[in-house]
Amino acid sequence: MLLSKSSLGISFGDDRVDLVSLRRSFGKTTVVKHLSIPFVYGMKKEEFESNVSDFLKVNRLQRMMSYVALPRRDCMLLPLELPVTTEENLREVLGYELDNYTPFSVNTAYFYFQNLGHTLDGGKVKILLCVIEKERLNYYLDLLKNVGLEPISIEVSSTAFARTISKDNKPAAGKNVVLYLGTNTCEISIHGERGVEYSSAFDRKGGQTVETISNEYKRLFSSDISWYKIAEIEKVMIAGDEESDEGLLKEISNVIGKEAVKVEAFKGIDIREVEGLHLYRVALGCGLIGLNGDTLALNFVPVKADSGKIAGTLRFTALILLIFLLSLWVGEFVLRIHKESKTLKQLKEKTAVLERSALTVENLKKEAVVLEGRFPQLDNFSKRRVLFLSVLKELTDVIPSDTYLTVLKYHENEIEIVGRSVSAVALLSLLEASPMFKNVEFSATVKRREAARERLARGGTTIAGRVILPAPDDTYLENFSIKAKLEGM
Repeated sequence: MLLSKSSLGISFGDDRVDLVSLRRSFGKTTVVKHLSIPFVYGMKKEEFESNVSDFLKVNRLQRMMSYVALPRRDCMLLPLELPVTTEENLREVLGYELDNYTPFSVNTAYFYFQNLGHTLDGGKVKILLCVIEKERLNYYLDLLKNVGLEPISIEVSSTAFARTISKDNKPAAGKNVVLYLGTNTCEISIHGERGVEYSSAFDRKGGQTVETISNEYKRLFSSDISWYKIAEIEKVMIAGDEESDEGLLKEISNVIGKEAVKVEAFKGIDIREVEGLHLYRVALGCGLIGLNGDTLALNFVPVKADSGKIAGTLRFTALILLIFLLSLWVGEFVLRIHKESKTLKQLKEKTAVLERSALTVENLKKEAVVLEGRFPQLDNFSKRRVLFLSVLKELTDVIPSDTYLTVLKYHENEIEIVGRSVSAVALLSLLEASPMFKNVEFSATVKRREAARERLARGGTTIAGRVILPAPDDTYLENFSIKAKLEGM
C-alpha cells in the first residue's frame, strides 16, 4: 500500500458545484482544499472554467484522479423485475427494452444497472436501473474536459452520499431509509446490504418539508412498489447540506413511525482547518471512492450503452483474429529467433565462465612467480637457522661455568654476547681458540661489579630456589661485552 494517496471529489448540485481534495497519509484522511461556486445546468464553459481553472492550477489538482457525482434530478433510478432467464444478458436486454421503461432509447441515453438479487420465489431478478440522457452527461464531461479533468467515475448523488455513512449506521440484515436534505431538494433512498436499492428526489417547499417527506414515504411503501415493507426498515437516517435540529428529527420520527437519527458528517476525517465543510458532503463521498478503491455499482464512465457497442465488439474480435493469424505466419521465424537467442545466451554464459577461469589461472601464475622469488630467502633463512643452532652449541661448549650470559645478538655473520664472568680476558682467549669465531674483541670496557658480591655456583647450598656451591673465596664478577665474526661467513 502507498504511504500517501489523493483524490478529487466533484459534486454538481442544483445550484452549485463543490470540489473537495482529499489526502490519506499513514491511515489519516484529511481535507486538503475545497471550493464551492454557483452553478446551474447550461452554464457556459468559459464561465465554469474561469471559476475552477485557477483553483486547480494553484493547488496542482489538474492531473489528480477525479470522481464525479451528478444531481439526482438529472438521472432516472428505476426498480425493475425481469425474468431470471435474462440474468446472463441483462445489459443487452435492458438496451433493447430501454424505451419501454424510460422516455429514452439506447441511442439517446447512457444507462447502468445494479443487480440486487432474486425475488423470494426465485423467478425474477431485481434490478436498479440508472439512466441519463446522453446530451446531459456529455455537457458535464465537456465542462470537466475544458479544465483538464477526465473523471474516473461518474455516479448519482445518492450513491456518492451513501459512502459518507459509517459502517456503524449501515443495516445488518434489514433496510434503512436515508433522507438527504439539500438546499432546494430532498432525496429519499433505501439502503440495504448491497448499498442503495431505491432513490427518488423531490422539491423542498419552505416549511412543508416534513409534510412532503411524509407523502413520499407513504407513496414509497404503497401497493405500487412491492419490493419493500415498512417492517423491514430499521431506522431513518437524516443528513445533508442543511443542519437538522432535534425538533425536525422528532417531527420526522413521529410522521414515519421509525427512529430518526442524525448521521455524523465527517467521522474519521480531519477537517479542523476547514470552515463551512458541511456544504460538501456529496463531493466528499466522491473523493472517498478514490481513497478506498471502491467499485461503483452505478458508474456511467466504464460502459456507455449505444447502438455501436455490438459493432465495436465485432470489430475488436476481428482484430484479435487478424493478430492471431499474423502470429501463426510469423511463428516459425519468432521461434527460430528465440532458439538462436537462447543458444547465443548460452555461449555468452560459457564464455564468461572461461574468462573467469582464465583470470584465475593468470592470478595463480602471478602468485607462483612471487613464491618462487621467496625461495632464496626461505633457503637462506633455513641455513641461517642451522648456523645459529651451531653457534649456540659452540658457545655452550666454550663458555666456562663461571660465566653468565645476559644478551646474545646474532646478525648476518657476527655475534655479540653480553654478561658477567670471573675473568673476561680469559673468556676472550677461549673464544679466539674456537674454530668458529674470528676477530674476537671487546665491544665495551670491562667493568668489575662493585655493588654486590655473588658466589660462584659450584653446587651445595639452595638459596631462593637456586643451587649455590660454596667457594673458598668471595669472587668479583666482571661485566663484559664481546663481539666476534663467524669463521667462513
